[in-house]
Amino acid sequence: MRNQRFWYAAAAATVLLAAGCNGGADNQPSPTPTPTVSSPTASPSDSGSPSPSASVSIPAEAMAQTPEGAVAFVKFYYDRMNAAWSGPQPSLLEGLSTADCGTCSNLTQRAKDLNAAGQKTSGPASNIVNPVVVEGATTSDVFVDYVYEQQPVSVLNPGGAPATQLSARTIALRALLHWRDGRWYMAAIGER
Repeated sequence: MRNQRFWYAAAAATVLLAAGCNGGADNQPSPTPTPTVSSPTASPSDSGSPSPSASVSIPAEAMAQTPEGAVAFVKFYYDRMNAAWSGPQPSLLEGLSTADCGTCSNLTQRAKDLNAAGQKTSGPASNIVNPVVVEGATTSDVFVDYVYEQQPVSVLNPGGAPATQLSARTIALRALLHWRDGRWYMAAIGER
């Protein structure tokens, strides 16, 4: 329990997911988000209600209320993030997280920024390694620890020319998933 409290405190810090340089171009949107990490709690709150979405197609294995289902959902979430950024299709992330997941909001906003600028990533920006469920959450919440590997991909301008390059980096992260309405929602993402 003490380790969980420590993680809650540590999660209040800022995580620099996908941090890269903008090549000195001040007039371009930054190529990557600098998400703030929401302080996760193991108990649901009213502000954490799921974001609305008309149609979220989640694979069956990521819909199971099991440790394997939670891990599959984390993998699915990052697959959707990769597609949202390389499309760019911001709508791919809608309905996958709670309203109070700050990092999730930042990842979605990055897809929206790319779309507005006519930019996209040249391929998947992330890879998830060794996801595993860890103890300490409630029955309707699950912690999943994993290694986030940012891939060295380019952010492409509308004509396909590289605007910036994402740097390769690795961060040990923990996700908090909420089980509601018969499925998982990403509730928080923080550095561990």
